[in-house]
Amino acid sequence: MPLFFSILSYGIVYLITSDIISLATNVSKLIMADAEPSFTINYANTFNPGSVEISDENTVRREEVPQAQYGELYAYVKCEDIALDCPVYFGDNTDILKLGAGQSPATYQPGFNRLIMIGAHNNTFFNCLKNIKEGHIITMETSYGTFSYKVSSTEIVDITGKTAYDYYTDYEQLLLYTCYPFDMLAHTDYRFLVHADLISGPKLVE
Repeated sequence: MPLFFSILSYGIVYLITSDIISLATNVSKLIMADAEPSFTINYANTFNPGSVEISDENTVRREEVPQAQYGELYAYVKCEDIALDCPVYFGDNTDILKLGAGQSPATYQPGFNRLIMIGAHNNTFFNCLKNIKEGHIITMETSYGTFSYKVSSTEIVDITGKTAYDYYTDYEQLLLYTCYPFDMLAHTDYRFLVHADLISGPKLVE
């Protein structure tokens, strides 16, 4: 019987200390490593301005437009008036939002006459949206040309609201969104939206 309790005691001690030993071992390996560890997730970069031919009539063949895959950096969104210059990834998971702005995969790329919905954190990449005003020009630079949008309005909406945008719109609108209030580090129940309408850009043709 004493032998049984001794084995049981050793087993309990091992279970308690195994995680601590594992942690100490991993920390030691990290300290002794020759190179700095990389915690960055690398997504594909398909942003290549000028790689698609734009005609003298400012048209692009639809079949030549690169279709962004989930996680790809495919564009930059910019606004000189508020010093916005941010990479746009197709997709909107938490890892993407650490790298830049993320586009909802339920929306379209520029040029397809549909909704383009892009979000980023309010305390990093989209913090400057607090200075945006009606009439400001936002551009989206892609591999198949630059598209310009004029800000028509801004609004603050509840996170549960579903009427501030229309996935099935039949005209091209850029919608930028971020958490509100700005500079908040914790979860918020409101979103700041920027609505902007297309005013220029290459036309996609068959």
